[in-house]
Amino acid sequence: MGRKTANVILNTAFGQPTIAVDTHIFRVANRTRIAPGKTVLEVEKKLERFIPDEFKLDAHHWLILHGRYVCVARKPRCGACIIEDLCEYKQKTET
Repeated sequence: MGRKTANVILNTAFGQPTIAVDTHIFRVANRTRIAPGKTVLEVEKKLERFIPDEFKLDAHHWLILHGRYVCVARKPRCGACIIEDLCEYKQKTET
């Protein structure tokens, strides 16, 4: 079992305030600059420090959904993003 899966299980099944970083969260964290990093572990550690404890049970779900449906890899839907004004991603698109 990998780190991401372990964090999902700890968070979802046992209510532990962990952050499971997948490709979507990695992309969102780097594009928005809320937790930039070159590795998944680096992003995870920064998100753990950045996200307040009361939001950690849900934060990775919100970030995954945002990365899947709004901040998508090839053609981000910046016009539909609620944090577009805060985002530092330079190659913004409007779709």
